[in-house]
Amino acid sequence: MVSGGVGILLAVCIYAASFALIILAHRLLNPYAMIVFAPAMILGLAEPTSIRSTLSLLAIVLGTNFVLYGILGLLLFGAWSLFQHLMT
Repeated sequence: MVSGGVGILLAVCIYAASFALIILAHRLLNPYAMIVFAPAMILGLAEPTSIRSTLSLLAIVLGTNFVLYGILGLLLFGAWSLFQHLMT
């Protein structure tokens, strides 16, 4: 849950930075780094026109980030637990 929350927070921060710095976002935030940290953001190229499509796009991005970072956190926790178990 914590790792998934971090994934959502990261996606929201990237969105906020891109909205606040529309012109400078590509200079300050490398587009490749944005795709790595929030892979579903590639869907943002679709440029949704209605509020419903924008909200559904946002739900997809946040949901995929929650799942991806949750799985990554679970794997890291498992590796850390295994490492601690082997050291004792």
